Amino acid sequence: MPEYLSKEEIRKWRSSLEKITLEEYAARLGKVIQEEKHDDSLVDSVMFRSLNSMSVESYIPRTEKIQTLAIKSFNKEKELTEKKEVKPAVKKSQPEKKPAVSAKKEVVKPQVKKSSNINYSFKKPLTAREQLVFDHFLENVNTIVYARDLAKILDLPRDYVYKYIKNLRSKLNEDILQNADNGGYLLKV
Repeated sequence: MPEYLSKEEIRKWRSSLEKITLEEYAARLGKVIQEEKHDDSLVDSVMFRSLNSMSVESYIPRTEKIQTLAIKSFNKEKELTEKKEVKPAVKKSQPEKKPAVSAKKEVVKPQVKKSSNINYSFKKPLTAREQLVFDHFLENVNTIVYARDLAKILDLPRDYVYKYIKNLRSKLNEDILQNADNGGYLLKV
């Protein structure tokens, strides 16, 4: 019957500065490592049960929630841009003409929106979601608009709405989008 390493011998191996494996250490002593050793340690039993019960399929990391939000947001953005940019059908008999590429940079012309005899101009073009936010502000001129209302329109959590408000403010030429006194935002005329 083979003689197994004792706990004391294993402690000596761990504390030694010599770089050898436990198998080599046991062979040097003429002993064998016990394969399945039952340990009554609470930590070992909990870890063993949790590792055996956990499968790769059942484990869902917390980042998946963020990823699903990002994917949902991306799909919504894509859907909005497709609705806005409906392209007419091109006949197959006519080849598409590609514009010539020039080395000059194109100057972005600011957009001008007209609403009830008021002109709004922008430094840069608006994205589809920024356009939705701005349209909601135009529908509610001089009334308080809350982030929760914009979140419902954009189908996003409220925390994601503030970046669109910030971007909209930076793209507007005039300072007409202001914070309301009791929360929310006002588009002032």
